[in-house]
Order: sequence, then structure tokens, then C-alpha cells
Amino acid sequence: MRIVWLLLFLSKSLMGFSQLDFASIDTSSITICKNDLSIEFKKKFESINKNLNYPNTAERNIIKEIFEKTQSDFLERISNNDFLCSSDLNLYLQRLLNEILTKNKIDATDYKILLSKDSEVNAANMGNGVVVVNYGIFLAVENEDELVFVISHEIGHQCLNHVKQSIEKYAKLSTSKEIIEKTKEIQKQKFGKASKANDLLKNLMYQNYSQRRKKEIAADSLGLTLYLKTFRNPKASITLLEKLNVSDEEKDSLTVADYKLIFEQKGFKIKEKFFQQEESLFKQYDGEKQIETDSLKSHPDCITRIQLIKKQLNDTFKINETKSTDFDQIKKNSITQNLLNLYFTKSYGQSLYETLKLYKNDKENALYKHLIFLNLTEIQKSKSNYTINRYVPSYDNKYNTPSLNRFVSFLNNIKISDFDTIINNFKP
Repeated sequence: MRIVWLLLFLSKSLMGFSQLDFASIDTSSITICKNDLSIEFKKKFESINKNLNYPNTAERNIIKEIFEKTQSDFLERISNNDFLCSSDLNLYLQRLLNEILTKNKIDATDYKILLSKDSEVNAANMGNGVVVVNYGIFLAVENEDELVFVISHEIGHQCLNHVKQSIEKYAKLSTSKEIIEKTKEIQKQKFGKASKANDLLKNLMYQNYSQRRKKEIAADSLGLTLYLKTFRNPKASITLLEKLNVSDEEKDSLTVADYKLIFEQKGFKIKEKFFQQEESLFKQYDGEKQIETDSLKSHPDCITRIQLIKKQLNDTFKINETKSTDFDQIKKNSITQNLLNLYFTKSYGQSLYETLKLYKNDKENALYKHLIFLNLTEIQKSKSNYTINRYVPSYDNKYNTPSLNRFVSFLNNIKISDFDTIINNFKP
């Protein structure tokens, strides 16, 4: 399979890529792809909405509202080019999806797989036969078998109807007599309303988290059953979860010495004050336990899931990894392609951060240098018009690594004139 580098548009600012062995996708193809997806899903959603039939009016209204919101958000993602439109990549993923469905005698009519530009190591079942795989998955998986297990897991969610069940349960809970009475009781309180409301919300969220854990275990179990029918390497289910277990750990970082190595050119000097950060007013809450967000790797922890899968496999399996030149090509290009995806989705800060970590060890790489120039240019524009927070991560003691916080401080502290100097040093 020929991997086509996914440049979404050509402009003067991107002409530097044309000299770096990149072939851009025809703009008309992208437009056709986006329009076709939009038409396809509008029809799909209309059909789903017509079949929403619940006797309880209050529940039905909440379910309808949730469906309309999620559908609207999905169509907006299509409109914003959040999904990669490459015939080679799309056909490749659809072939893997169809392999699982065919081997398990599941009707493939309503199933579709889409590839998101999102760099997070994740995948999701949308509840309507659609599996979305984030491009970030390719940064974690090492072979095609692991990728197929990811897809099998998401098909497991679909077969078990987990999304619909979750929406229905939320609607039922929201309209339950118990919750309504508790809400009214809080409203009658003269003092401590916010605290009691927060306690109620946390309780509901933890209940929901507990249910999601059970659903993930069920999706693992059914997903493994579906996966084994493909006769691929059973151990891939374990090695995937081992990788997911450490996927949030940063593999590299940027030290002050690295900033000096990268940016100290033509008289520009890195100053200690560039990395200073005012203490947060909310520092006292930095260590507070947070409710985990819904993701491929977190329900429950991967170590527990590995133990359950080993038990289901009964520790008797052969290692027979599937060889795939198609996957190998995607994997080979995944790091650089992810940088481009971040840039094209206007995640300029994250794109710059990841590029700098690569550039410090490969200063002769013309693509990295050009991406640094492009991202710095966009960040300077956003800083000038006070919209930098849209494109650069926020300083966060809870979730950011010290390296990422150092990077955020650097971008926030350097002056516009400093940007001019740095950008000129990287100008092609």
C-alpha cells in the first residue's frame, strides 16, 4: 500500500513540504470525501432518530437531546476535517474491520471505521456501528494484530449495545424520583448548596465510573472472543494492554539545556525568567484525586485487564504474529504524520512541543525545522491577538509533566520580539 502524506491544503506557508518527498492529497478528493461522509451520516442519524420510541416522555426528551447533541458534534467533526480522508488508509482499516465481522458472521452492513487525526492513544465505539480509531493508536501499537484487537474491543462494545444502554440509564437516573427529591432538598438549603450539589454529582459520577469499568471488562471478554476467531496472535491482546498501561508516560522531555541547544542562535539567549511560573491560586487542590475520564486504557487498570484476559486464554497460546507490509508502512511514518495531524488540527503548541523533542536529536531534519517555523508563526499570531490558550496547552500541575509545564511557561513568558528573532532563525 502506498502511504500518501496527508496534507489537507496547499498554501505558500506549506510549500516547504513539497521539497521533502511529500505528496499532497488532491483537495477535490478531500472535499468529496467530507461531503460523502456528511450525507451518509445525516441519513444514518435521521433513521436512528425516527426509531427512538420510549413510553416515558421525560426520559424520551433527555435521550433525544443527547442523541441530537452527539450527532451534531459528530457532523461538526466531519465538517472540520477531523477525520483523515485517504483511500489507502480507509480501505486498509475497513478491511481489518470486515475481517473481524466476517470471521464472526456479523452483518457488516451498518459498520464503518473512521480514522481521526487525534493524537491521543485511544479508540471509541460511537454506538451506531461506527468505530473511530485515533491516529495516535499507531504511536502505541507495534503490529497489525494489536490494532485488530483494538478494533475487536470496540466491536464488542457495539455488540453489547453499551452506548445506548449508558444513555438510557442516564435518562432514567436523571428523571428518577430519588434524584428529583435530592435536587429539591438541596434547593431548599440556605447554606452549603454548592457543596451538597458537588457531593451528589461526585456520587453519580463514581457510580457511572463503576458501570463503565464493568462494560470495559465485558468488551474485553467479548472482544477477545471475536478476535480469536481471526486466528491472529492471541498474545497481542496482552501486549497491547501492556503498551496502553504506559502510554501516558512521556518518553522524552525538554530541559532548559535543550532550549539553549535549540534556540540559542545568532545572539539569542535563553533566560531563566522564560521558565518562571506564578504559583496557582488552586495549588492546594493539585493533589486531589480526580475522577478518571473515559478512555480505552482506564477501565479498569490495564494490569487487572491483563490478568482477566490471561485467565480467559488459560495461558495456553502460541506466538504467531501476523506480518503486514501495509501496517509496517503506516507505523514507519506515524511519528512524523502525527506532527502534521497536530498542526493541521491547529494544536500548534502540542505540535511544536513534540517536534522540538525530535529536533533536539536530529537538527539536520528539514521537516522538523520547517514545522517549528510554522508552529511558532501561528503561536506568535495567537499571542498577539490574545488567543494563545486556544492553541497551546494550559499550565497544569495535575496532568502535565514538568517538561510540558516548562514549555507552556516558555511560550507565555517570551515577548513578541523574542518570537520574531526565533522565527527568523528557523525561516526556510
